[in-house]
Amino acid sequence: MKISDHHQDIGEADVIELCEERLALSASLPSDLLLEALSIGLSDDPLDTTSGINSDLSSQPELHHASQVTDADLATPDLIEQAAGIRNLAAPGTSPLNGSGQTVAVIDSGVAWDHVALGGGFGPGYRVVGGWDFAENDANPYDDGPAGFHGTHVAGLLAGQSDSFSGVAPGADIVALRVFDDAGMGQLNWIEDSLKWVHENRNAFESPITTVNLSVGAALNADNLADAMSILEDDLQLLREDGILVFAAAGNFFGNSVTDTSLMYPAASDAVVAVGSVNDLGELSSFSQRDDGLLATSGESVRSSVPDHVYGWDGKVNDFASLNGTSMATPQIAAASMLVRQAMIDEGVEPTPDAILARLRDSTVTRIDSVTGASYNVIDLQAAISAAATDPTDAIEPDDTTEQGEQTEFNLTHFTGTSDNESFVLDLTNGIELRSGGNVYRFDAADSLTTPIVIDVGAGADSLHIIGSTEAERLVMHPSTSSEASRLSTNTFEIEFRGVESVVFDGGGGSDRATLYDSSGDDTLRSGPDKTVLSGVGFQFEINQVSRIYVHATGGGEDQAFLNDSAGDDLLAVRPQFTSLRSDTSFQAAYGFERVYAYATAGGNDTATLYDSDGDDTMSVSSSRSIISGPGYQVSARGFDSVEAYASGAGHDTVNIYADDANSQWDQTSDRLQWTGSDGTTRIARGFERMQAFEQYEPIAIAPQSLNFASMIASDDAAERLRRERLASQAVFEWLGSKKVSDTFLGE
Repeated sequence: MKISDHHQDIGEADVIELCEERLALSASLPSDLLLEALSIGLSDDPLDTTSGINSDLSSQPELHHASQVTDADLATPDLIEQAAGIRNLAAPGTSPLNGSGQTVAVIDSGVAWDHVALGGGFGPGYRVVGGWDFAENDANPYDDGPAGFHGTHVAGLLAGQSDSFSGVAPGADIVALRVFDDAGMGQLNWIEDSLKWVHENRNAFESPITTVNLSVGAALNADNLADAMSILEDDLQLLREDGILVFAAAGNFFGNSVTDTSLMYPAASDAVVAVGSVNDLGELSSFSQRDDGLLATSGESVRSSVPDHVYGWDGKVNDFASLNGTSMATPQIAAASMLVRQAMIDEGVEPTPDAILARLRDSTVTRIDSVTGASYNVIDLQAAISAAATDPTDAIEPDDTTEQGEQTEFNLTHFTGTSDNESFVLDLTNGIELRSGGNVYRFDAADSLTTPIVIDVGAGADSLHIIGSTEAERLVMHPSTSSEASRLSTNTFEIEFRGVESVVFDGGGGSDRATLYDSSGDDTLRSGPDKTVLSGVGFQFEINQVSRIYVHATGGGEDQAFLNDSAGDDLLAVRPQFTSLRSDTSFQAAYGFERVYAYATAGGNDTATLYDSDGDDTMSVSSSRSIISGPGYQVSARGFDSVEAYASGAGHDTVNIYADDANSQWDQTSDRLQWTGSDGTTRIARGFERMQAFEQYEPIAIAPQSLNFASMIASDDAAERLRRERLASQAVFEWLGSKKVSDTFLGE
C-alpha cells in the first residue's frame, strides 16, 4: 500500500493576521522606514521643532489648526478621554471607575511589562500580574523583537498608565498570553491553548479575569471557516459561559477582499464581540470590515505603548507610537466594558455578559454605513456609565421563603399575567402550584387531561422556573413568537404555557423527556448529559437533569449545536440534519442544525459513526477530531476514541485521514481505509470514492498578517501589496484537504 507523504509549506499563504495596517518589523531596519511602517504621525506643522525619533512622544502632541476643526470632528466620542473624565469625577473617598478589581487577558504577541506605562515589572504586585508564552512554552511572555510590539500597544490601550499616557481602564490588571514568536510566527493551537488557559486560570489572580482581547484574526472562506470554528468555537463558548467577555477585531480587508461584508474569525463567532474602527467623523474606516450591529470606536492614529526594540534599544522603555486598525479599536471597547462592569457592581446590578453588552449597546449612537447599508454602533462610554441600572434580564425571582400566612392563595384553572416583566415558579412536587410576587396559585388537575390548564404570563420579558416531580414529565417548548403552544404533561394532567420568554426546567427524578424547537433566527444549542440550553433572540430554554433531550432546528436561520458526552461510554451517530449522542443514562438528539460540534472529553471509551448525504461530502479526520460536511451541514466530532465513516449515499465523496503518530498503522482494501494509533484508537472510512492519507501531519502555522518588509518596500504598487495580503489572509487554515498538500491518492 502506498501512503502519501504530507508536505506543508509554511509561507505567506498560511497566516493569521494581527488586525492592523502594519509592516513586518525588524530591529535592524533604518529608523526612517520604521517610522513609516508605524505611521508615527510626527507633526508636519511648521511650528513643530521636533526632529528624528523622540522616545516619548507625549511631549509633542499632535497639532491641529483651528480652521480645520469642525463640529463633525466631535462625532466620535474619544473613549480614552471619556474614561479620564469619568475617573476625575469620582467623589472624594470613593473608588474611581478605572477597571480595578478585574484582570484582562491579552492574547497577542506578548507584553513588554517593563514599559513605563505597564508597571515596570511582571508578577504579583505589578500591573502585568502573570501569563504564559505558548510560543516558547515558558512563563516569560515578553513582547520580543524583531516582530513584536503589537501586544504591548494593545495592552497600553487597555490598562496603560504613566505620567503622560493612560489607557481606558488603568486600574485593571493584565495577563499576557503570547501566541506569536520572535519572528511573528505561531500555531493555531497556541491560540486554542491560550483560551483554555484563561478558563483554567480565571480565578487564579487577586482579581478575576473578566475580559479577553483578541486583536488577531483571519479572513476565511466557506471551506476553511468550519475548520477554524471546530478548533476554537468550544473554547470561546466556554469563556462566555464563564461570564468572561471576549472582544475580537473585525478585520482590515474591506475593499480588498472577496469577503468584504464578512467579519474575520474569531470576530465572526457568536461567542465574541466584534469591534470595528471609525474615523474622526464617526464613519467606518476605509479598511474596517462591516456587519450589522457592529460595535465601533476610533481605530485611526491611536497612540499607545511599544517596546524599546522598535526604536533601536536605547535602554529606556518609554516609547509610544500611533497605529491604525481594528486592532486599536478593540482594546478600547474591551476596556470600556470593564468600566461598565465595575459601575454595575457598584450599583448592585449583576454584571452578566448580556447585561454589560446591553448597557453598552443601549448607549451607542447607531449609524448606517453609506457603502453597504449595514448598521453599526459607535460607543459612548459616558452614556453607558450614566445609564440607569435597569435590565429586564436581571429579574429577581419571588421570595419563596415568605411564610405561608403572608402569602395570598388562589385556586384557579386559568392564569393570566400582566404586561410587566415577571418571574414565576411552577412547583410540581406537591400538586400544581404557581408562585409569583408573594402570591400562590393552585390548580386542580382533575380534568386537565381533557382541558389543559393554561398559564398565560402576558406581555413583557417573563421567566418561568419549573420544578419537576418524581413522575415522568414530558415538556415541549416553542419560542413565544411561535404559533405553536408550549406544553408540559404527565399521566394525570397537562399544562399549556403562553408568552414565556425564559424557561428553566429541573427534572424531579422521573423518566422525563424534553423536546425543544428553535426560532426563525440564528439559534444555539449547548447540551450535555445533565444540562441543555437552547437560546436565540428573545428566548432561552434551560433543561436540567433530564435524561432524554430532542431539539429541532427547523424554524430557519443558521443554527449551531454543541453536544458534550458523559463520563461513561458514549456513542455519537451523525447523519445529514440529524445527530445523536447517547450513553447508558442519557440521550441527546439534534435535528436540522447546520453546524454541530460534538465533544468526548468527560471520560469513557467513546465512539463516533458518521454517514454521508446524497450530495458530495468531504470527511477530514485527525487523531483528535473528525469533520464531515456536505450540502447545508457540517458536523465536527472531537476527542472520540474510535471513528467510523460510511459513504453509502449518492455523490462523489472524499475522505482525508491525517496521522501525527509515528507508530500508527494503516490498512487498505478496495473500499476501506483504516488508521490505527499506537494507543489502539482507530479511524475507518468505508465506501468513499476518493481516499487520501497523510502521515506525520503537522499543525497549521500562523503568523502576523504582513508581507516580507524588503519585498514590500521594493514595490511602490499599493494595489499589488493589498492583493497579496488578501490572498495570504484568505488561505489561512487551509490545512484539511489543502491544495498545497502534495499527495498521492490511495487506490489510484
